[in-house]
Amino acid sequence: MRDENSSGERFPQIQRTDINEEQVRRFETEGEFMGLCVSLLIEAGSYVCLAGNIYSAESKSWNRDEAVLGGHLVRLYKLIDALLDQTCKHRREISFVLSRLAFECIVNLRYLIAFASDELFTSYRNYSLQHERKLLAQIQENIQNRGGEELPIERRMLTSMEKSFRVSGMPISDEGIVKERNWGAKNIFERSKAVGLEQAYLAAFGGGSHSVHGNWQDLLEYHLQDVGDSAFVGEFEWHMPRPQILEAIALHSVEAVIDFARYLAPDTSAEFIAVLRELQDRVVLLSRLHEEFLSQGTANV
Repeated sequence: MRDENSSGERFPQIQRTDINEEQVRRFETEGEFMGLCVSLLIEAGSYVCLAGNIYSAESKSWNRDEAVLGGHLVRLYKLIDALLDQTCKHRREISFVLSRLAFECIVNLRYLIAFASDELFTSYRNYSLQHERKLLAQIQENIQNRGGEELPIERRMLTSMEKSFRVSGMPISDEGIVKERNWGAKNIFERSKAVGLEQAYLAAFGGGSHSVHGNWQDLLEYHLQDVGDSAFVGEFEWHMPRPQILEAIALHSVEAVIDFARYLAPDTSAEFIAVLRELQDRVVLLSRLHEEFLSQGTANV
């Protein structure tokens, strides 16, 4: 089903999640908030998907630099889809990993848009291909050590990597290529700070690295049970997700959509932006009501 706005532009009609403040104030459990959070994130994810289909009217495709941005948006949509899946399966451990990946995707996309340049896009692609160059060199060394004998799996890997370099517009040889510690010369926290998301990183997502890498803090929180006297047993039960992460991903995903739409389609209608801002307002409202609910001290979580 499609809807035509007053400007004559056409875009799919996306189901709106209503937040009835009076009704929400009567919620007795956090699970009731989770239901609304899931619906809001579905709505936000739908707009991510919509924006991920914005192409040039002439070419109906992205050029190589635009593909870096568009690819991030498609990745974000898939991460949101997976996050919703694991949330609805009541698996906080995995949903937290996915939310950390989604947040990093949002930060990277917004940073690339805010500081877009040929040099930045080249740095992004070059950094990604550094591993491929190392692997390529190792395969070539193995072949040379066998007297030139090439295994079928090596030929397939070489063909795949050669295609990646060709499509990326990057040389296979590392001669004259600067090895980068971080693309754009910034780590994820520095990129977060550059786009005004350092507080979100520190408050909600920086700790997600524990879950991504399986650090000790992740084991303590989700996978071990302290039974006293420096003794532990395994914790195999899944933990229930919480609303805060879904609220944050929904809010920041929409901001990324706005950035992307304005960058790729500068004539994006004010009406479309207003729809997205109103969605953010509903996310903020639900977040505020949830915090009020928690502050009562009688929350059944």
